[in-house]
Amino acid sequence: MHILDYEAKKSYAQEAFPEACRNSGALFLCCKPHDMQALRDIFALDESTVLECVNIDESVRFTAFDGYDFASLVHVETAGESVLLHEVNLYLSRRYLILVMPERPCPALLTLAEKLTESAQRFLPEKYSPEAVAEGFNQLLFLFFNMLIVHFSDTLEHLEAQLQALAESISLAPEDSHFEEIRDLRNVAYSIKKVLRAFSYIGVQILCNENDILRKKKLFLFRNLDTRLRKLYDFSESVYGLSTELLHTYDSKVAQRTNEVVNKLTIVTLFFGPLTVITGIYGMNFRFMPELNSPWGYPLVIAIMLGISAGLFAFFKKKKWL
Repeated sequence: MHILDYEAKKSYAQEAFPEACRNSGALFLCCKPHDMQALRDIFALDESTVLECVNIDESVRFTAFDGYDFASLVHVETAGESVLLHEVNLYLSRRYLILVMPERPCPALLTLAEKLTESAQRFLPEKYSPEAVAEGFNQLLFLFFNMLIVHFSDTLEHLEAQLQALAESISLAPEDSHFEEIRDLRNVAYSIKKVLRAFSYIGVQILCNENDILRKKKLFLFRNLDTRLRKLYDFSESVYGLSTELLHTYDSKVAQRTNEVVNKLTIVTLFFGPLTVITGIYGMNFRFMPELNSPWGYPLVIAIMLGISAGLFAFFKKKKWL
C-alpha cells in the first residue's frame, strides 16, 4: 500500500493503513484488493464496491455514492493472438483518491500505477488547501483515464496493423492457417469493442458530477475525455469491421482458388473427352471394322487424336483459358 498524505506532506509505503492518516483531509492511496476490507471501515465505503474489488469480474461501471464516486474499469492487454482483461478500481472524493490495482498486475499496469503515483507526488500543493487538493485530484483522474485511452488506442492500432498485414498475405496466397489467425484477431477485436462500449458511457456519467468533485475550470478536460472515449469506441468498431471484411475476403479468395482448380480439371476433362470417345469406339470389338484390317489404321487414329488435342490446346490458348 502506497499512501500520500497531502495535508501532512508525508508518504508511506507499508502493509497497514497508518493511524496518522485517519483524520487527514487529503489522501492518495495505491493499494491491492486485500487491503479493501480495512479501508472499507476507515472511509465508510459501500460493501458492494469492496466486493467488486475483491471478486474480479472484469466489468465496467461508474456509480456515484454519498460523498464519493466509484469506477470499476478494465485494462486490456494483448498477449499474442489473445486478450487479457485486468480489472482496476477507483474511488474518488474531495478527501481521497484510492486506486485499487490487481493482486498480480501486468507490467503495463505497474507502469501506469508508477506514473500515477509520481504524478500524485508532483501535484502535491506547496500550501495545503481543499481547493488545491480537489484540483490535484481532478488532474490525477484525467491523467488516469488518459493513460488508459492511450493504451487502448495503441492496442487497436497494433491490431489494425496485424489485420492489414494479414490481408496482404491473403491477397498473395490464402492458406488454411489464415482462417485461424483471422478468427483469433476478430475475437480480440470484439473483446476490446465490448469493453469500450461500456467505457463510452462512463464519460457522460463523470460529467454528471453528482458529488461536485470536478472543478468547473477542469470540466473541459473531461468533456474532451468523453469525446475521445466515444471516438475510441468508433475506432474499435472500425477494427472489428475490418476483421469481418477480412473473413469475407478470405472466403472469397478460397472460393476463387477452388474455382481455378475446378476450371483446370474441366479443361483436362475436355482434352481427354474426345480421345475417350475414339478409344471407346475401337474398343467395342465388332467383327466388321474396316480400320482394324488396315495397316495404316493404328497410326491414322493416333494422328487424329493428336490433331484433336493440338486443336483443343490452340483453342484454349486463344480464349486465354490456359
